[in-house]
Amino acid sequence: MTEPGEVPLRKALAGAVAGLDESGGLTVVEVAADGITTFHLRRDDLGRPRCRFTPVIPWTSLSGEGGRDFARGDLTWQDPARRDAARQDPTEEAVLRAAGVHSHDVLILVCSFPDSPLAGQAMAWLHAACPEAMAFVQADVRVDALLREVVRNDPLDRPYELVVLRRSAVTGGLELAAHQLFGIGARPGAVVEVSARCEAGDERGTAFAVVAWGHRPLLLSVQSARLVPGRHDFTVELERPGRVRFLGLPGLVDDDRSWADLVEAVPRRLDTRDGSRHLICAVEISGAPDDVTTRLDRIRQMITRMSADPSGFLQVSLVTYGAHSYDRRVPEAKVEVADWLVPPGQALASLSRLEERDPAPEGHPHGAQLEDMLAVVAGRIGEGEAERTVLLTVGDRPPHPARVNGTILPCPYRHDWRALLRRLGQHPGIAFGAICDRDVGEADPVWSRLGATALTWLDALDIREFGAELGLTAPQDQPIPFPLIEVP
Repeated sequence: MTEPGEVPLRKALAGAVAGLDESGGLTVVEVAADGITTFHLRRDDLGRPRCRFTPVIPWTSLSGEGGRDFARGDLTWQDPARRDAARQDPTEEAVLRAAGVHSHDVLILVCSFPDSPLAGQAMAWLHAACPEAMAFVQADVRVDALLREVVRNDPLDRPYELVVLRRSAVTGGLELAAHQLFGIGARPGAVVEVSARCEAGDERGTAFAVVAWGHRPLLLSVQSARLVPGRHDFTVELERPGRVRFLGLPGLVDDDRSWADLVEAVPRRLDTRDGSRHLICAVEISGAPDDVTTRLDRIRQMITRMSADPSGFLQVSLVTYGAHSYDRRVPEAKVEVADWLVPPGQALASLSRLEERDPAPEGHPHGAQLEDMLAVVAGRIGEGEAERTVLLTVGDRPPHPARVNGTILPCPYRHDWRALLRRLGQHPGIAFGAICDRDVGEADPVWSRLGATALTWLDALDIREFGAELGLTAPQDQPIPFPLIEVP
């Protein structure tokens, strides 16, 4: 059956392309003014429709010795007697061979020059040889342009997924997984929003690898970017079958690594930092306002960065301490437990409220309530609450001694900071970190005890390195090549 018009032809081409599977193909034969062009379409291993075409075969090349009259435009085929005789010459067979009508493909015939008797005769031969083929007559149609449009707008015949790492519910370690971007039937222009954590990768950064799922996952594309560690929100757009575009990821470039290379880049020791973690942040809130603000900011950076690390489940405690006044006329701020064993978000909210308050009274100029803070923490901390507990102390002044000792007055409550540190050190899995206002050489020696596991200075904090020393994050020599996301 022959149908006029470009719209039916476009619909037929779109339907035939959509119906392609791994076992079949589509052949489109264009019978034009200058000859015959054949387009062959197949789906590749990734499910993308691929089109190859034979260069136009001119009419002069299609006529054999017995078909020279056909090439010159002689209308012998209109005379039934002469038409039957013409079937014995090679011209008809040449046309059929040029069109590839003997294959098992779905066949669509298109006549783009209906005014030509040559085209009319060729269409008649082709349709007689393949009566089941769809045939269309449309003057001046651009079959190649229509096919490009149809292929570009072909809906996906398999899902596209982003390769990610997730935490195993069984082992607690990290494992490769997939996060669906576009499902079967998605069309070009579809977009999806994704939120994922990105860690420090190798020299190429984090790999955003997309796989197409058929009987097995096949790598569709890989792009990489060196991103600031933390959570990133981005958009993924389906441009066309076989091509996706990432928006909102600065510095993204093509990555030529193979699937085997990417899998090999996943560190083998990712589970060494797994498990629950308890970060106790103890901060001195007396002193100059700028100093207090900076200390609270360092606490915020630590909580934010540690909560973004994939190494395990994090809970946070927030404790504040000031200075003893030793003057009954001047009230002193007591040690305050703002939060204990709460999610990072709740601790950050409490920290915001602390940032809005004025600093605690200055009190004794040479000491702070560090020993009182240690007593409160020692009384709160319990066995089995976390596999890794870190007491992070941020401040400037040393603790008060239990008894008279030089220029620093003794603690009014006779708390012995040395004994309390020894008691806390007996807690399984505990580490001691400290961030001191003063630089090395200026800080009181007690800060080396408070930061026995890791000690740094207020203006020299490297959060990633500091967290790794405390056992809160994976070491820097363990690059994580894929985004991290919770996948059902």
